Amino acid sequence: MNTRNPIVKSSPIKPARFLSVNFNQDYTCFSCSTEDGFMVFNVDPLESKLSKQFSNPNASGIAFTRMLYRTNYIALVGGGKRPRYPQSKLVIWDDLQQRESITLSFMSPIHNVFLSRVHMVVVLQNTIEIYQFGSKPRRLTSPLETGTNATTDFVVCQRKLRRSSSSQTGSGNDSLMVTKGILAFPSARNAGQVQIADLAQLQLSEIEEESSAQLPTSIIKAHKTPIRCIKLNPQGTMLATCSVQGTIVRIFSTQNGSLIREFRRGLDRADIYEMAWSPRGNRLAVVSDKQTLHIYQITDDDEEMKNKTHVLKDVPFFWKPKYLESTWSMCSLHLHSALKSKDDLNDQEFYSDRCKLGWCHDGEEDSLVLIWRKSGIWEKYVILEKETKAYTVNETLQKPSTLSQTKKKWEVIRESWRQL
Repeated sequence: MNTRNPIVKSSPIKPARFLSVNFNQDYTCFSCSTEDGFMVFNVDPLESKLSKQFSNPNASGIAFTRMLYRTNYIALVGGGKRPRYPQSKLVIWDDLQQRESITLSFMSPIHNVFLSRVHMVVVLQNTIEIYQFGSKPRRLTSPLETGTNATTDFVVCQRKLRRSSSSQTGSGNDSLMVTKGILAFPSARNAGQVQIADLAQLQLSEIEEESSAQLPTSIIKAHKTPIRCIKLNPQGTMLATCSVQGTIVRIFSTQNGSLIREFRRGLDRADIYEMAWSPRGNRLAVVSDKQTLHIYQITDDDEEMKNKTHVLKDVPFFWKPKYLESTWSMCSLHLHSALKSKDDLNDQEFYSDRCKLGWCHDGEEDSLVLIWRKSGIWEKYVILEKETKAYTVNETLQKPSTLSQTKKKWEVIRESWRQL
């Protein structure tokens, strides 16, 4: 008879609340896949919009979902313990008619899907397939080679192009709005390089059959080590990259590949698994496996919102390490579980969880939302100015202009949270 008690009591492993979480194209809604279907929520204010449970209990698992803006079309990929579809099959679900509208089958598992009103971008294990969105989808170009299980991003944006028009009386300049689909993915041959492609170069009207033409791409030499995470801004003009080291975040121009900004996350290695741009592309939020949230100010339009620098940056040295010249985030926060105490630092279940980042469309770009996949928690964080310290008598007698020159400091706090 075993009468001994275990030295360490192992807690039962809780099943993940969601198999995946993804925002729509404008970050106004997010969809969650579960073992028995999928759900759709409004971002802020948080509100349940749709909850779909399939009738067959033996085939109901959905591993991936992707919305098409706020329309009735949702991309589905099967998964979980009882998958409804094979992992190599893409289904476009029409929730208005409650049926499968489009189906595509591939030879390898599907890792990611991006939708627009014109294109369907399917990320497989080693390739990327591009199809025309429609009842009878057509492949528009030959498969694009990428790294194994590589991170990929795709945005749809509008850019203003100038065109010259001449007449008998004179000449003038007209502007034309062109819709572009910018695709970014790591290079399959050279580690640390990112390829940029514009899907607007595919002339859909001239394609009658499945095309085998090559889509021209530009190359950005981003890092020396393999790429871990990339993210395009909503305007499609800038690309944020980080490598597997997780210490440096770089911002590049998608038009000419030049380096715009370089930020430091820290000195020790970390896995940066999620990044998110603000709606106007002025700020970038980054979260790593250390569960630390960093927010960087990209543009210098606002003099009060500035990133941090080292105190010895402006001190003259004969030789200055590159670390002292680094630019840090304007504010950061070490996240903790909403269900447990803040002092509980040994919460292994929380550190193994992963979240999705999304900014709120409040016009100020000072609030963002986190959705945790395993725990199923929705959190809202806001950026606030730190309270100034209590001034001494001498500081109080100083001129107001002298006090106003003090650099403002910012912090991120959790405003609210809910269990989904």
